[in-house]
Amino acid sequence: MYAIYTFLLTLWLIVMAPVLVWRAVVKKKTLPGLGQRLGRLPAALQADERATIWIHACSVGETLSIQPLLEALHARYPNARLVISTITAGGQNVARERYAKFAGDGIFFFPVDLPGIVRRVFDIVQPDLLAIVDTEIWPNTLREAARRNVPVVLVNARISAKSFRWYRWASPILGPVLACYDAILAKDDVDEDRLRRMGAPSGRVRVSGNMKYDVSVKDISTEQIDALDRGLGITATQGPIIVAGSTHEGEEEPLFAALHILRGAPVTANVRLLIAPRHTERAVAVIALAQAHGFTVSVRSKGEPVPGSPVMLIDTHGELATSYQFADIAFVGGTIVPIGGHSIMEPALFGKPIVVGPHMENFGNMLDEFLDSDAIVVVACQGDAAQIAADLAGAFTALLANPERAAATGAAAKRLFDKSKGATQIAMDTIAGVLARSNRGERFGIEREDNVASQE
Repeated sequence: MYAIYTFLLTLWLIVMAPVLVWRAVVKKKTLPGLGQRLGRLPAALQADERATIWIHACSVGETLSIQPLLEALHARYPNARLVISTITAGGQNVARERYAKFAGDGIFFFPVDLPGIVRRVFDIVQPDLLAIVDTEIWPNTLREAARRNVPVVLVNARISAKSFRWYRWASPILGPVLACYDAILAKDDVDEDRLRRMGAPSGRVRVSGNMKYDVSVKDISTEQIDALDRGLGITATQGPIIVAGSTHEGEEEPLFAALHILRGAPVTANVRLLIAPRHTERAVAVIALAQAHGFTVSVRSKGEPVPGSPVMLIDTHGELATSYQFADIAFVGGTIVPIGGHSIMEPALFGKPIVVGPHMENFGNMLDEFLDSDAIVVVACQGDAAQIAADLAGAFTALLANPERAAATGAAAKRLFDKSKGATQIAMDTIAGVLARSNRGERFGIEREDNVASQE
């Protein structure tokens, strides 16, 4: 199985090579961290005498979610070395901006999952434990960890309904790969069931909840809030603010049309929209679309806000959560178009009333709980573009015109957020248990469980 996987991955890389060359020559866009992805790591990653924990997060969202885990690991194992890998450049930027205090220069791009490259990275980093975030399944990396007796823990594991349709047919192949994880912590019971049906060993899978819930308001500094405020001129102009986070193509159009409707009504004439596209490379297109609707736009990366601008746009990484603090209403993207939704927990953290479209398939259980608690508003978003814009404008107006209802909806969301905390503690206890059962625990000051049992 591993030979077939390696052959197919190699074939895919050969096919993609001309594309990368074309992008580099014609588009002047090179793949960031190419050398690191091929196993050529800087000297700062070279192992020393300290125990080493390697934490891997794919992109921006996953990288932001590991903050509670990093803080807990640093507090429990202060003498251990923490190194962090990401796949995307956005995730790399977030890690370097936020986590240098934990990892120093030990932040790098995840290696291409080919045996020779993976072996080279393990030789350099020499991890004592690998913690992977949010269902990254890399067969050769997992196999190499097992070969070296390096325990691997999967945290915040989530399997979307769309992914599961493919994964479940591959369970005979995935089973041996998933068996390389020493522990798998699923976000909820649906994900736990899907992982078991994909072939994960039953005794190694448990529900932990979502570490994103363990982020608190204090984790967003005053400096971050003030910088975003100044960069967009958020509080320089009075009026309600709708924050639209993680939007996709096909969602900005009805949002701008809804803003037209709102600003055309006397009671909501001073409403502004703060929008953060899911993929920052779409910022230019979103700005052009806003301008086509007649709106001036303040752009975060420019740092020079247009006074009174009806539209403010975040084209930087890692600032969406901060922006929700300024929201009177939070709209979460990926829900008008059939993406399946993005996390509603960041606006819930701030107790904001949340509005989504009908496509929340990735968060079915969570959505049901929020609906049962009157902690969210779901807009049907059916019909043509004009009808969708009208539906959105109606939902926004209903909340803006009824501050008591908006406050109650936001407070219910905050209660659900607070109730759901604790995933980080479960992850820490799981990691300690895994280390105690391995031959690596003594490097962290943990006595092996079999030694403890023999002494008893």
